[in-house]
Amino acid sequence: MEPRKHPSLSTREISNEPSRVFSVSDRELWDRFCAGDEGSFVTIYQTHVNHLFHFGCQFCQDKELIKDLLQDFFIYLRSNRKRFGSTDSIKFYLLKSFRRKIMATLKRIKRGTEDRQRFLMDQFTVELSCEAKFIQQQLETDMIRDLNQAIASLDSREREAIYYFYYQGLGYDQIAEIFEFAYVSSARRMIYKSLAKLRKLMVVSALSFFVVVKPLD
Repeated sequence: MEPRKHPSLSTREISNEPSRVFSVSDRELWDRFCAGDEGSFVTIYQTHVNHLFHFGCQFCQDKELIKDLLQDFFIYLRSNRKRFGSTDSIKFYLLKSFRRKIMATLKRIKRGTEDRQRFLMDQFTVELSCEAKFIQQQLETDMIRDLNQAIASLDSREREAIYYFYYQGLGYDQIAEIFEFAYVSSARRMIYKSLAKLRKLMVVSALSFFVVVKPLD
């Protein structure tokens, strides 16, 4: 079940403000939101809500809980907007902040060690997003199955790192920040180690177009 298109607790307050499409940078859009522009809030919400919902479901299979956390998260953002600094990547800012909220909540309610410590990656398949459809078009069913089995063999943090790197397009520095690594090189090594494991497990040569190690900076 997908999250609702509008935050229920604030719909009446923003319903008279039309959603506007901004041809501006993330920094400009975020700064307008922080300054109190309601159209910017609606744009940010509509752009990222479903994406964040699927992201949250990687950490917890209770979709109702994730929907509640997501609604609370956007209400928190709207209520505390004046406290936030600027950002050049709204997606990264929201991913990092929402991940922190999920982890804190799961720890507080003690939903179970397995759910708290495991990155599920249930959505790490060709159906994850529109960006992944090219995989479905180019790989046969058995190759997709082998890829998903190989990914499932990685440990939790390796799966999460691969998810951020390939499906979210985050850089090594951003991944290091999410995992609270002291050095960017730690994130780079984690990615390389994960890809090396996948190569050993995958014997299909066509996977080479997907698993590409970026050169060291």
